[in-house]
Amino acid sequence: MTKSLGSLIILSFVGLGSACSKPGSTAGSDPLGPTHVATVNGTRVPESVFRLQTLASLRKNVDDLSPDERKAALNDLVGLYLLADEARTQGLLTERTIAAQLELARIQLEARAMATRFLEKNAATDAEIKVVYDQNLPRLGGQQQFKAKNILVNTKEEADLVIKQLQQGKKFADLAKERANGPTGPNGGDLGWFTSQTMVQPVVEAVSAMKVGTYSTQPVKSEFGYHVLLLEDERTEDAPSFDAMRNDVKAAVERDKLQKHIQELIAGAKVVEGSAGGGAER
Repeated sequence: MTKSLGSLIILSFVGLGSACSKPGSTAGSDPLGPTHVATVNGTRVPESVFRLQTLASLRKNVDDLSPDERKAALNDLVGLYLLADEARTQGLLTERTIAAQLELARIQLEARAMATRFLEKNAATDAEIKVVYDQNLPRLGGQQQFKAKNILVNTKEEADLVIKQLQQGKKFADLAKERANGPTGPNGGDLGWFTSQTMVQPVVEAVSAMKVGTYSTQPVKSEFGYHVLLLEDERTEDAPSFDAMRNDVKAAVERDKLQKHIQELIAGAKVVEGSAGGGAER
Protein backbone atom coordinates (compact mmCIF):
# COMPACT_ATOMS: atom_id res chain seq x y z
CA MET A 1 0.00 0.00 0.00
CA THR A 2 1.35 3.42 -0.89
CA LYS A 3 2.47 5.48 2.07
CA SER A 4 1.40 9.12 2.14
CA LEU A 5 3.63 11.69 3.79
CA GLY A 6 0.56 13.66 4.81
CA SER A 7 -1.20 10.79 6.55
CA LEU A 8 1.60 9.47 8.71
CA ILE A 9 0.88 9.96 12.40
CA ILE A 10 3.08 12.60 14.05
CA LEU A 11 4.11 11.44 17.50
CA SER A 12 5.20 13.91 20.12
CA PHE A 13 8.12 11.84 21.29
CA VAL A 14 9.92 11.70 17.94
CA GLY A 15 12.98 13.90 17.77
CA LEU A 16 14.09 13.74 21.39
CA GLY A 17 17.33 12.00 20.44
CA SER A 18 19.58 14.92 21.28
CA ALA A 19 18.17 15.09 24.80
CA CYS A 20 18.50 11.39 25.62
CA SER A 21 21.90 10.02 26.46
CA LYS A 22 23.17 6.89 24.79
CA PRO A 23 23.98 3.85 26.92
CA GLY A 24 27.22 4.09 28.81
CA SER A 25 28.88 2.79 31.94
CA THR A 26 28.30 4.45 35.31
CA ALA A 27 30.48 3.78 38.30
CA GLY A 28 28.70 2.18 41.23
CA SER A 29 24.99 1.46 41.40
CA ASP A 30 23.68 5.02 41.02
CA PRO A 31 22.58 5.59 37.39
CA LEU A 32 23.02 9.34 37.92
CA GLY A 33 26.75 8.84 38.39
CA PRO A 34 29.13 9.09 41.35
CA THR A 35 29.95 12.82 41.18
CA HIS A 36 27.92 15.71 42.49
CA VAL A 37 28.16 19.51 42.28
CA ALA A 38 26.59 20.31 45.65
CA THR A 39 24.54 18.93 48.51
CA VAL A 40 21.26 20.52 49.59
CA ASN A 41 20.31 19.74 53.19
CA GLY A 42 22.28 16.53 52.81
CA THR A 43 20.83 15.58 49.39
CA ARG A 44 23.30 15.15 46.56
CA VAL A 45 22.91 17.27 43.42
CA PRO A 46 24.36 14.94 40.76
CA GLU A 47 26.66 16.44 38.15
CA SER A 48 24.65 14.67 35.44
CA VAL A 49 21.48 16.50 36.51
CA PHE A 50 23.35 19.81 36.60
CA ARG A 51 24.69 19.25 33.09
CA LEU A 52 21.23 18.38 31.75
CA GLN A 53 19.59 21.37 33.45
CA THR A 54 22.27 23.73 32.08
CA LEU A 55 21.77 22.46 28.54
CA ALA A 56 18.01 22.84 28.85
CA SER A 57 17.98 26.31 30.43
CA LEU A 58 21.08 28.00 28.99
CA ARG A 59 21.71 25.96 25.84
CA LYS A 60 25.33 25.64 26.97
CA ASN A 61 27.62 22.91 28.22
CA VAL A 62 28.67 23.23 31.84
CA ASP A 63 32.31 23.34 30.76
CA ASP A 64 31.62 26.46 28.67
CA LEU A 65 30.10 28.48 31.51
CA SER A 66 31.85 31.44 33.06
CA PRO A 67 32.24 31.30 36.86
CA ASP A 68 29.31 33.71 37.30
CA GLU A 69 27.12 31.70 34.89
CA ARG A 70 27.98 28.47 36.68
CA LYS A 71 27.11 29.96 40.06
CA ALA A 72 23.79 31.32 38.76
CA ALA A 73 22.91 28.00 37.08
CA LEU A 74 23.72 26.07 40.23
CA ASN A 75 21.61 28.41 42.34
CA ASP A 76 18.69 27.86 39.96
CA LEU A 77 19.01 24.11 40.33
CA VAL A 78 19.35 24.33 44.11
CA GLY A 79 16.14 26.35 44.13
CA LEU A 80 14.39 23.55 42.22
CA TYR A 81 15.60 20.98 44.74
CA LEU A 82 14.40 23.10 47.67
CA LEU A 83 10.98 23.73 46.13
CA ALA A 84 10.59 20.05 45.34
CA ASP A 85 11.57 19.14 48.90
CA GLU A 86 9.03 21.65 50.22
CA ALA A 87 6.34 20.10 47.99
CA ARG A 88 7.04 16.68 49.48
CA THR A 89 7.10 18.02 53.03
CA GLN A 90 3.73 19.71 52.59
CA GLY A 91 2.16 16.62 51.04
CA LEU A 92 1.56 18.08 47.58
CA LEU A 93 2.72 14.90 45.90
CA THR A 94 -0.17 12.99 47.45
CA GLU A 95 -2.79 15.28 45.90
CA ARG A 96 -4.51 13.39 43.10
CA THR A 97 -4.07 16.01 40.36
CA ILE A 98 -0.37 16.45 41.07
CA ALA A 99 0.17 12.72 41.44
CA ALA A 100 -1.51 12.19 38.05
CA GLN A 101 0.67 14.89 36.47
CA LEU A 102 3.80 13.27 37.86
CA GLU A 103 2.71 9.86 36.59
CA LEU A 104 1.99 11.22 33.14
CA ALA A 105 5.34 13.06 33.02
CA ARG A 106 7.11 9.85 34.08
CA ILE A 107 5.55 7.61 31.43
CA GLN A 108 5.98 10.26 28.74
CA LEU A 109 9.69 10.55 29.51
CA GLU A 110 10.12 6.78 29.56
CA ALA A 111 8.19 6.40 26.31
CA ARG A 112 10.24 9.14 24.62
CA ALA A 113 13.46 7.52 25.72
CA MET A 114 12.28 4.16 24.37
CA ALA A 115 11.09 5.71 21.11
CA THR A 116 14.46 7.37 20.62
CA ARG A 117 16.30 4.12 21.31
CA PHE A 118 13.97 2.23 18.94
CA LEU A 119 14.67 4.69 16.11
CA GLU A 120 18.40 4.55 16.75
CA LYS A 121 18.21 0.81 16.10
CA ASN A 122 15.63 1.06 13.29
CA ALA A 123 16.69 4.16 11.39
CA ALA A 124 15.24 4.64 7.91
CA THR A 125 17.50 3.29 5.19
CA ASP A 126 18.21 5.11 1.93
CA ALA A 127 16.22 2.45 0.09
CA GLU A 128 13.17 2.95 2.32
CA ILE A 129 13.39 6.72 1.96
CA LYS A 130 13.64 6.46 -1.83
CA VAL A 131 10.58 4.20 -2.04
CA VAL A 132 8.38 6.66 -0.13
CA TYR A 133 9.76 9.61 -2.12
CA ASP A 134 8.95 7.87 -5.40
CA GLN A 135 5.47 6.92 -4.20
CA ASN A 136 4.70 10.54 -3.32
CA LEU A 137 6.39 12.10 -6.34
CA PRO A 138 3.14 12.55 -8.35
CA ARG A 139 1.65 14.80 -5.68
CA LEU A 140 4.90 16.59 -4.88
CA GLY A 141 5.26 18.04 -8.37
CA GLY A 142 3.36 18.76 -11.53
CA GLN A 143 1.18 21.50 -10.05
CA GLN A 144 0.12 24.11 -12.56
CA GLN A 145 1.03 27.73 -11.77
CA PHE A 146 -0.26 30.89 -13.39
CA LYS A 147 1.02 34.46 -13.58
CA ALA A 148 -1.73 36.97 -14.23
CA LYS A 149 -2.96 40.52 -13.86
CA ASN A 150 -6.39 41.33 -12.48
CA ILE A 151 -8.85 44.21 -12.63
CA LEU A 152 -11.49 43.79 -9.96
CA VAL A 153 -14.66 45.91 -10.13
CA ASN A 154 -18.01 45.86 -8.38
CA THR A 155 -20.43 45.31 -11.26
CA LYS A 156 -20.67 43.40 -14.51
CA GLU A 157 -21.29 46.65 -16.36
CA GLU A 158 -17.97 48.06 -15.12
CA ALA A 159 -16.20 44.85 -16.16
CA ASP A 160 -17.81 45.01 -19.62
CA LEU A 161 -16.56 48.58 -19.98
CA VAL A 162 -13.01 47.53 -19.02
CA ILE A 163 -13.08 44.77 -21.65
CA LYS A 164 -14.33 47.23 -24.25
CA GLN A 165 -11.50 49.64 -23.44
CA LEU A 166 -8.97 46.79 -23.73
CA GLN A 167 -10.39 45.97 -27.15
CA GLN A 168 -9.89 49.63 -28.08
CA GLY A 169 -6.20 49.35 -27.25
CA LYS A 170 -5.97 50.63 -23.67
CA LYS A 171 -3.13 49.09 -21.65
CA PHE A 172 -4.18 46.58 -19.00
CA ALA A 173 -1.91 48.00 -16.27
CA ASP A 174 -3.20 51.53 -16.86
CA LEU A 175 -6.81 50.40 -16.61
CA ALA A 176 -6.03 48.50 -13.41
CA LYS A 177 -4.64 51.64 -11.82
CA GLU A 178 -7.63 53.68 -12.98
CA ARG A 179 -10.53 51.34 -12.28
CA ALA A 180 -9.56 48.38 -10.06
CA ASN A 181 -11.02 48.25 -6.56
CA GLY A 182 -8.80 45.47 -5.26
CA PRO A 183 -5.41 45.79 -3.56
CA THR A 184 -3.57 44.92 -6.79
CA GLY A 185 -4.86 48.02 -8.59
CA PRO A 186 -1.99 50.36 -7.66
CA ASN A 187 0.61 47.89 -9.00
CA GLY A 188 -1.11 47.45 -12.35
CA GLY A 189 -3.23 44.50 -11.29
CA ASP A 190 -0.29 42.13 -10.80
CA LEU A 191 -1.31 38.93 -8.99
CA GLY A 192 2.09 37.27 -9.29
CA TRP A 193 2.33 33.48 -9.49
CA PHE A 194 -0.52 31.43 -8.00
CA THR A 195 -2.00 27.93 -8.00
CA SER A 196 -5.46 26.46 -7.58
CA GLN A 197 -4.77 26.24 -3.84
CA THR A 198 -3.89 29.92 -3.44
CA MET A 199 -6.49 31.63 -5.62
CA VAL A 200 -10.29 31.71 -5.72
CA GLN A 201 -11.64 29.01 -8.04
CA PRO A 202 -13.48 31.21 -10.59
CA VAL A 203 -10.20 32.98 -11.35
CA VAL A 204 -8.31 29.68 -11.59
CA GLU A 205 -10.93 28.21 -13.91
CA ALA A 206 -10.84 31.30 -16.11
CA VAL A 207 -7.05 31.45 -16.54
CA SER A 208 -6.92 27.68 -17.07
CA ALA A 209 -9.02 28.15 -20.22
CA MET A 210 -7.02 31.13 -21.51
CA LYS A 211 -3.94 31.33 -23.71
CA VAL A 212 -0.84 33.15 -22.51
CA GLY A 213 -0.95 36.80 -23.57
CA THR A 214 -4.73 37.04 -23.79
CA TYR A 215 -7.28 38.71 -21.52
CA SER A 216 -10.72 37.47 -20.52
CA THR A 217 -13.42 38.55 -22.96
CA GLN A 218 -16.18 37.94 -20.43
CA PRO A 219 -16.31 39.17 -16.83
CA VAL A 220 -15.36 36.52 -14.24
CA LYS A 221 -17.63 36.60 -11.19
CA SER A 222 -16.32 35.64 -7.75
CA GLU A 223 -17.30 36.37 -4.16
CA PHE A 224 -15.22 39.58 -4.39
CA GLY A 225 -16.87 41.07 -7.47
CA TYR A 226 -16.16 40.93 -11.21
CA HIS A 227 -12.69 40.23 -12.60
CA VAL A 228 -11.06 41.01 -15.90
CA LEU A 229 -7.91 38.91 -16.21
CA LEU A 230 -4.73 38.96 -18.28
CA LEU A 231 -2.78 35.69 -18.38
CA GLU A 232 0.91 36.58 -18.63
CA ASP A 233 2.53 33.17 -18.21
CA GLU A 234 2.03 29.64 -16.95
CA ARG A 235 4.30 26.83 -15.86
CA THR A 236 4.34 23.42 -14.23
CA GLU A 237 6.01 23.41 -10.84
CA ASP A 238 8.91 20.99 -10.63
CA ALA A 239 8.87 18.38 -7.90
CA PRO A 240 11.46 18.95 -5.16
CA SER A 241 14.56 16.81 -5.59
CA PHE A 242 15.24 13.71 -3.52
CA ASP A 243 18.09 15.48 -1.72
CA ALA A 244 15.83 18.43 -0.85
CA MET A 245 13.15 16.11 0.55
CA ARG A 246 15.41 13.51 2.13
CA ASN A 247 15.20 14.68 5.74
CA ASP A 248 11.42 15.18 5.63
CA VAL A 249 10.85 11.77 4.06
CA LYS A 250 13.26 10.13 6.50
CA ALA A 251 11.29 11.58 9.43
CA ALA A 252 8.03 10.35 7.88
CA VAL A 253 9.39 6.82 7.36
CA GLU A 254 10.62 6.67 10.94
CA ARG A 255 7.31 7.97 12.32
CA ASP A 256 5.62 5.19 10.38
CA LYS A 257 8.01 2.59 11.79
CA LEU A 258 7.46 3.80 15.32
CA GLN A 259 3.69 3.86 14.91
CA LYS A 260 3.72 0.28 13.62
CA HIS A 261 5.88 -0.77 16.57
CA ILE A 262 3.41 0.82 18.99
CA GLN A 263 0.50 -0.95 17.29
CA GLU A 264 2.35 -4.26 17.63
CA LEU A 265 2.88 -3.60 21.35
CA ILE A 266 -0.83 -2.79 21.77
CA ALA A 267 -1.83 -5.93 19.86
CA GLY A 268 0.36 -8.06 22.12
CA ALA A 269 -0.80 -6.50 25.38
CA LYS A 270 -3.70 -7.47 27.62
CA VAL A 271 -5.72 -4.25 27.88
CA VAL A 272 -8.76 -4.10 30.15
CA GLU A 273 -10.81 -0.91 30.04
CA GLY A 274 -12.36 0.53 33.18
CA SER A 275 -11.74 -0.13 36.88
CA ALA A 276 -10.08 -3.35 37.99
CA GLY A 277 -12.50 -6.21 37.79
CA GLY A 278 -15.20 -4.13 36.13
CA GLY A 279 -13.81 -3.40 32.72
CA ALA A 280 -13.98 -5.10 29.36
CA GLU A 281 -10.89 -6.74 27.90
CA ARG A 282 -9.96 -5.88 24.34
